[in-house]
Amino acid sequence: MPEPSTKNGIDFHDHGQTAQELQAVESVIASFVMVAKNYAIYPESHATCQNSLQTVKSRLDAFIENYGDLRFEVTKDRLLFKSETVQQDDPKTEKLAFPLFRDGIQWLEFKQGLELWEISGFFKIYNDYKMLQEEAEGDLVTALWEMDFPHLQYSATDVLWKAETLADFSTLKVTDSETPDAAMQEQADDDQQDVADTTEAAPDAGIGQTLSTMDRTIWQLTPEESRILSQMVAQEEQQSGTQDVLDVLELILRNQNQPEDYSSILEFIKEEFKSALAQGNFQIALDFLEDLRKTYQSCKIEKPWARPLLGDFFIDISGTQVLGVLKQVLPTLDKQHTDRIEVFRRLFLRFPPAAITALAPLLLEKLSVSMERKLMETIGSLALKDIHPLEQLLDRPEESLVKKLVFIIGHIKGEKTGQILLEMTHHESAWVRLEALKALARRDENMTKELFPLIDDPVLPIRRMMWKYLEKHQDPETGNLIRNYLDHKKIRREDHEQILNCYKTLVRCDSQSFVPFLRESLISQGLNFSFDRSLRRQGAALALLDLDTEEAQEVLGQASKSLFPNIRSAYQKALKVHK
Repeated sequence: MPEPSTKNGIDFHDHGQTAQELQAVESVIASFVMVAKNYAIYPESHATCQNSLQTVKSRLDAFIENYGDLRFEVTKDRLLFKSETVQQDDPKTEKLAFPLFRDGIQWLEFKQGLELWEISGFFKIYNDYKMLQEEAEGDLVTALWEMDFPHLQYSATDVLWKAETLADFSTLKVTDSETPDAAMQEQADDDQQDVADTTEAAPDAGIGQTLSTMDRTIWQLTPEESRILSQMVAQEEQQSGTQDVLDVLELILRNQNQPEDYSSILEFIKEEFKSALAQGNFQIALDFLEDLRKTYQSCKIEKPWARPLLGDFFIDISGTQVLGVLKQVLPTLDKQHTDRIEVFRRLFLRFPPAAITALAPLLLEKLSVSMERKLMETIGSLALKDIHPLEQLLDRPEESLVKKLVFIIGHIKGEKTGQILLEMTHHESAWVRLEALKALARRDENMTKELFPLIDDPVLPIRRMMWKYLEKHQDPETGNLIRNYLDHKKIRREDHEQILNCYKTLVRCDSQSFVPFLRESLISQGLNFSFDRSLRRQGAALALLDLDTEEAQEVLGQASKSLFPNIRSAYQKALKVHK
């Protein structure tokens, strides 16, 4: 009897698959490996990447046409097709299965109607997240969820939740300094008696007594530790109860075929979802939201009338009526709750941008540094999709909130956010104006003309920051703005630093063009002894000293020998400051 034919360890006769079907799967896998390698080497638009994508699509189309939808199970280092290994990662080369497994993907299914943009999008996401980064701003599952590919299905588990320790005993202390309650004392006495009975026959009764004392010391709980343990048990029971209710409601929802009944179930779900958030059960809320998202996808064909109802539901749970319960939860989270804070971020990245309206005011609460940072990152990520909800909050009266929102906007690139920041430089709050100026200063754009009026801002830190901004953009246009400012500025005594800065910056913008202007400022109107004119002369002399050209030295020489003592004095003062 001939041996069964095998290829790469696959036994064609021990399973129901035909040799042709498995060969077709292997052909698809080979094209996957090729496109993954090409994405790592070339930009997405490169002809090599595009050709390899076409190969993937043609092979997938051929398989689906002949055998139906193609589904892979994902393990740590393998892809399985109907329980057979069709791809195994090589530790020395590119790993295909592990990045999917690491981020919680259980299976992938490519369905009839798959389009090229879906294949391209999938491999772009895979390439972006295949390497685990320390400061990653997302994960592969999140990116897949956001893209909502209509013909690419998957199942994912939350790796963090699976690894969660249900009971954290780090807060319990081994101590005998406090007296336990009666029940605990009785149990400890029973334990001591058990040890005593056991050690009666032992050669050394002293050892038995020592063990009894040690046993009691180790297992004794203080009243505070008992309270903490009770809270932990109650929290676990509460989590399980909430999840069970949501699971049941979701199951009932799937079986509803009337819009009225569907809407009623969604109302129940909204209240339970709100309850989960109020309890801080972000993982339960995240898992449920992902399941509901899959229900939304399946409704495209099965229940198209349900999609608008689900869409309204997502908007409803994004409002203050639901998200307002977070006001009591978020202040309790700090750096000791890193995992929960991260799950919070992942949960709300699934929300529509409308959620910003409810999330942003939470920044007014007394939050830990880590919680506030994650909340601001989440708001910023949602604003990338639609900036309008965030923009509408800038009219809020709370100065501290608006300042934080401006900080978030400052980290979102684009013409629209630049316009918003420019408008905020006119805000009545000095802190908001300063934050907007900082954000604009970080950008590569030259907005000197638009920002120049801030050199007269009544707040000194804003004026000084504006001068630093002008130093970064020393060009003839900036010089003309400064000269025009000096021509029309009515100088007061408190403007001393301001005027000297103007003259020093002027010559750095265009050293040759402004020498005649500096000569005029220094030497003309010798009989004018006003403070305004004196300060202008000193500023012009300082600028010429900084310039240090032959033409500048000629003007300074004339000032030093002038018949007017006020001109000579301006030169001497500038010389003293310059040294």
